[in-house]
Amino acid sequence: MTESKRKKEESPSARTSGEEAQRSRKALELELDRLEAKIEDLKILYEQYFVDILPQPPDKLRAEVVRAIKRLLKAPFRNSATRFRLRMLVQRYQSYSTYWERVNKQRDEGKYFRDVFKAEMREKIEQDLAAQANKKGSAEKAFRELYSSYESAVRKTGGQAATLNYDAFKKSLMKKAKDLKEKHGVQKLHYKIVVKGGKVVVKASAK
Repeated sequence: MTESKRKKEESPSARTSGEEAQRSRKALELELDRLEAKIEDLKILYEQYFVDILPQPPDKLRAEVVRAIKRLLKAPFRNSATRFRLRMLVQRYQSYSTYWERVNKQRDEGKYFRDVFKAEMREKIEQDLAAQANKKGSAEKAFRELYSSYESAVRKTGGQAATLNYDAFKKSLMKKAKDLKEKHGVQKLHYKIVVKGGKVVVKASAK
């Protein structure tokens, strides 16, 4: 049979049916593309959730993926390749889902290694901050006591204690300490109030 005869004998209904089947297949392939993209987006969002970039799990997107899978499983797949692709996507989602559930359980039980690691890091940071705060508090106390001794010595020598300023006094000492550390590599300093020629000064020396 020639090509022209086949075209003549092909009924309009057959052509319409074939076109509809092709459109249906393309529509299903587009749906599969969307499903695959959503599954990969969901994977990324769960990874972000597990490291606390996201405050909440991506439940909304996960529900959309589940609905899409259920809808596609009921679709009339006539093409074996398309049907196979759907099966692979469903298996991929189920594999991810099993992993997400396991990690969520480990998180709830405090056994998820990233959470344990981060908890230890948070604890260490808190300890370091507390130590720094204590050190800062001790240093501030030492500055206050030194300033009090300096102010008292100024009064005793007839100086104008009323013009003294604690912040300026502290800033001056810190600058002196920085200069000594940079020039001589001194790490710890000892301060002493001395009177020279009737003038009160703070003398710094290495401990």
